[in-house]
Amino acid sequence: MLKPFFVYQNKALLRINPEDLLCLVADKNYTKLFLTHKRFYLVRSTLTGTLKKLPPEMFIKVHRSFAASIFYMDKIDRDQLEIDGRAIPISKRYYTTLIRQLNIIE
Repeated sequence: MLKPFFVYQNKALLRINPEDLLCLVADKNYTKLFLTHKRFYLVRSTLTGTLKKLPPEMFIKVHRSFAASIFYMDKIDRDQLEIDGRAIPISKRYYTTLIRQLNIIE
């Protein structure tokens, strides 16, 4: 089990297990954290800043505004991946990095 992290929500700290985090979406200086069971939290941190505090072997930046957990990637195409029925774009810049970090059996 990985070390949990905390986010402020309504002036209280909430514990989140990295295993429950599906993907991250940037919105200027904020990042939306999408979790299992259709939950999400908005934190005041850039995507890059948020990723620095999460396990690098678990989360991969796939686009300028998106990062995804390798544990929830259901399908990967050249230009998008699918997590929990949600399409997430993959930019050409990050595609090769994504493929290198995955454990692929050919």
